[in-house]
Amino acid sequence: MPTKPLSDEQKRRALEAFIREGSIAAAARSLNMDRNTYRNRLRQAQEDPAIANAKAAIGTNMTPALVWAKTKDEDGNGFSVLLKPDAVQDDTMERIRDAFEGIKPAKAARAPQATMADLCTVYPLFDVHFGMHAWGKETGSADYDLKLARSDLSAAFAKVDILTPASDEAVLLIGGDFFHMDDERNETPGHKNKLDVDGRFYKVISDGIEALVSIIHRLLKKHRHLTIRVLRGNHDPHAHVMLTVAMAQRYREEPRATVEQTPRDLFMKQWGNVAVFGHHGDKARPERMALYLSDICPFWSATRHRHMLTGHVHHDQAKDIGPLRWESLRAFCPPDAYAAGMGYGARRALQAITFHKTDGLVLRAIDPIERAA
Repeated sequence: MPTKPLSDEQKRRALEAFIREGSIAAAARSLNMDRNTYRNRLRQAQEDPAIANAKAAIGTNMTPALVWAKTKDEDGNGFSVLLKPDAVQDDTMERIRDAFEGIKPAKAARAPQATMADLCTVYPLFDVHFGMHAWGKETGSADYDLKLARSDLSAAFAKVDILTPASDEAVLLIGGDFFHMDDERNETPGHKNKLDVDGRFYKVISDGIEALVSIIHRLLKKHRHLTIRVLRGNHDPHAHVMLTVAMAQRYREEPRATVEQTPRDLFMKQWGNVAVFGHHGDKARPERMALYLSDICPFWSATRHRHMLTGHVHHDQAKDIGPLRWESLRAFCPPDAYAAGMGYGARRALQAITFHKTDGLVLRAIDPIERAA
């Protein structure tokens, strides 16, 4: 049976609720309506001739950013409202939250008996490219697929765990490109380069989340408090949001885990006399980032030991830029066929970097991720 068309009154109420509340979720609640039902109703309302006429008026198929639409109140008095037709399409975060709301929260992990109060350990996990497929005979390096990536993650964190002190504070900094692809099209979002992928998109996301959960469980047993931050990468500018929301839902009842939820590409943390920054490394040169940080960081002047960690280029680089120490870290993944064909054969590594509140960087543990033959 075809869907019954909405009345003008229903369209008006749907539009007014969205304008008044500012989001689909809030508007649906205000009307005591299921979110999906309201979303469909709002879409129908925005297909009103007022919107269609606005499109025709500018002689293009593009949707205008803003448009005035006339309607009436309950007393029949006419008035105009300013609509944003694209707003219904901009609810990606809400859709992701809907999908992950049913995740069972992790049980609170038992805190370690003793930790070192002046220490903070940062685990920078850059360029995992989970879901990538690499054939060693083609690349001249290690094989890589979903199973091997999970195994490598588990083994690498076990190794650096042994070499790392039980610091009071810890940060799991997932520095971009955790996922190799952004969606089921299996291509880079920017340049549309085709990617070698192992597994369907759903499986890659699911397995990647499970792999991180096991790592976080290990870190919570070692450290008193853990901050989890997922940064955008050029391979996963949208998929990384799923990872952030999934982690936030999973650990929403864990008092010793904090999942930072922010759209900002930049990570900043103060630990006493130490400032730690993180960025994927694909947007600006380190010199420009240093100037930017000195301008916007609220604790720049209160710190002496300042460290900027980036990835993206898949190999080691480091230098002092004025009062900032910048490092570009090795990738976690081996090269794929594209990288090998371009002559990029960088080595892999996972690091754990420990900072003292007063003295700055005091310890670095490294696993080069060399599998047994």
